[in-house]
Amino acid sequence: MKILVTGGTGFIGSYLINELQKKHDVVSFDNGFRAGFENIVSKSNVELVKGDVTKSEDWKKLPTDVDFVYHLAAINGTKYFYEMPVEVLRVNVLGTINFLDWMKTTSAKNFFFASSSEVYGFPNIFPTPETTPLTIPDPTNPRFSYSSSKIIGETLSINFAQTFGFDYVVGRFHNVYGPKMGFEHVIPEFIRKCVKNEDFFVQGTGTESRSFCYISDAVDAMILLATHQQSKNEVFNIGTDEEIEINDIIFQLEKIHNNKINPIYKEFPNAGTKRRVPDISKIHKLGYKQKISFNEGLQKTYDWYFNYHKSI
Repeated sequence: MKILVTGGTGFIGSYLINELQKKHDVVSFDNGFRAGFENIVSKSNVELVKGDVTKSEDWKKLPTDVDFVYHLAAINGTKYFYEMPVEVLRVNVLGTINFLDWMKTTSAKNFFFASSSEVYGFPNIFPTPETTPLTIPDPTNPRFSYSSSKIIGETLSINFAQTFGFDYVVGRFHNVYGPKMGFEHVIPEFIRKCVKNEDFFVQGTGTESRSFCYISDAVDAMILLATHQQSKNEVFNIGTDEEIEINDIIFQLEKIHNNKINPIYKEFPNAGTKRRVPDISKIHKLGYKQKISFNEGLQKTYDWYFNYHKSI
C-alpha cells in the first residue's frame, strides 16, 4: 500500500510514519512548522514532500496513486491557541478543505481525520463517550479556536465522505505524549523545570485531571482504525481510561527526578475543562489495548527530555 500522512514530520505523524514504513510505501506532506524533517527515519520507501496544506497548488506536488490518507496536519499546542487563534482556525479549516478537494483526484477511497478531546468542551459525563455533544463553550475565549477547527473538520470530513462516496474514520486524541513531543505541553514543561531547576509554576490548582496516552499506544490505535472493517464511517476516542491529576504528575516526577518539587499554583483564566477522561469501550471492542502505563511512559519521556536539556 501507499499511504499519505499530512503533518508527517510532527510529533504524532513522525512516529506513525516510522511504524508504517516497515510494511508500506509512505508519503509525508508537511511544511516543518513544528518539527524538522529529521524526525522521520530515512528509508527508500518514504517520500518527503515539503508543502503548505493551506496552498492548493502545493497539493499538486503529491502523488495521486495513494491507497489511504491520515490527515493530521494542523496547528496544535495550547500556546498557539491563545497567541494565534485566527491562524489556528485558518490553517486547520482551510487545510482540511484543501485535503478533501484533493482526495477527489486520488485513487484513495478512505481516510483518517485527526480530531481531539477538545471538541467535548466542558463535558459532564465521565468517562466521556463519543456520543457526547460537541460544544464551543465560549467563542470569545481564544483557547477554543482549536476545538472549533476540529469540530468544523469533523463535520467537513463526514459530510464530504457521505456526499462523494468515501469511507472515513475520525480519531479523537486524548493528550498523546512521549519523547520529541515539543516543549509547549504540560509534561515537557514540568520536566524542563525539574532538569533546569526553574521555579515550578503550575497553572490552576493541581487537581485538574487528564487521561494521557503514550505515543506508541496512539500509533497502534491509528493503524487499527485504518485497517479494521468495523471502524469505517465511525468516530473513536483514542486514549486511555487512566485518569491522572496534575498533582499526580508532580508526585511521579519527584520520584523519577529524585528531588523535592515545590509547586507554585497560579490561577489560569480562560482555561479548559478541569477534568477529561475518555470512554474507550468502543475502540476496545476492535481489540485495542493500552500497552504503556502512565508511570512507564512518563519515565521514557523524562529520560529523553533530560538527555536533551543536558546536551544543550
